[in-house]
Amino acid sequence: MPQASTISEPKKGIVVQPKVTVNVAPSASDIHAFRTQRESRLQAQFDHRLNPPKYEAPDISNFQPVDLMSWPDSFFISVIASRRSGKSFLVNWALQQFQQSKRRFSTIFLISPTDSGFKGIPKKYRFRDLSKVQAIVNQQREVMRHNKKAKYVRDRVISRVCVVIDDCACSAVENLRQSQVLEEMAMNGRHIGHPLDPQEGNGVSFFVLSQSLTRISRAVRLNLDCFIFNNLSSAKEAEMILDECFFLNTRRDAKREARDKYETLVTSKDFRFICVENFVQNNRAHEDYIKTIDAEEEADFQLFGNPSDDEDSDEECDSQFRTKGPKTVSGGRLFYSGGTKFASHPY
Repeated sequence: MPQASTISEPKKGIVVQPKVTVNVAPSASDIHAFRTQRESRLQAQFDHRLNPPKYEAPDISNFQPVDLMSWPDSFFISVIASRRSGKSFLVNWALQQFQQSKRRFSTIFLISPTDSGFKGIPKKYRFRDLSKVQAIVNQQREVMRHNKKAKYVRDRVISRVCVVIDDCACSAVENLRQSQVLEEMAMNGRHIGHPLDPQEGNGVSFFVLSQSLTRISRAVRLNLDCFIFNNLSSAKEAEMILDECFFLNTRRDAKREARDKYETLVTSKDFRFICVENFVQNNRAHEDYIKTIDAEEEADFQLFGNPSDDEDSDEECDSQFRTKGPKTVSGGRLFYSGGTKFASHPY
């Protein structure tokens, strides 16, 4: 018996004609129209390059100045700017505003290898390496445990601490990128202050100053409460900042709009800084979480403590805090100054 064919065959008597494509030469009018369109397009491109449209800067009138008192307790803030652009001046101005308000810090530490600037911070509280940060954090944990066990409100310890880290990013000894304690504070620093500490306002806040964005690890940058910067000289770092905290969405036109607003804001006034408030939720527009900062010069004054705090050496300070003040639950010492309780010097 013959095998059935698996290939479909045309029926007998039907002839399948192959399709034939006939190339018809364009007419003279078609050629003329094509050449006219091409010349018009090239002429438009030439005119655009020769006489580009006037650039219209975006409207920045709706951007408001920053409200320092709106920053959360136990904040972690990074200030990125080039050399001699006003980073230290800005942070010193912010500290002065806090110390003249109801949210004043009880203690302010300066960690700086150069020990320069910030004349309002007494000598007792100035250190040259990041190793002291861990001791400060441990002391704050001790204060929190003490306050949790305190039976009466009057027995609680007021410990609102601020740590300023300056000139460590470019130090040959210190390395901000590899600092585990800074990463821990950026991600979990709020857990050693109020509200876990029953004393309202308690906690450790950080200002980290750097000339380069990449000197600070990405883990820290993504957990910042505020990101403060100005007109960066590095186009690569400016693009990184825009990508991390300036783009509301990934549309091409939205990114172009964000870049235009950034360039207009940072060049609108000399020594102007931009503050990106990452702690603000439900952002629908740049104006909701981006503020401007224009620091003003004020006379230096001692930010906290007694006049004697600016005279003693580190050795005298260590001896004083180890021998004076009431004991904590774990046996450490707490120091009182001017009738206000606050945490002791960490050594």
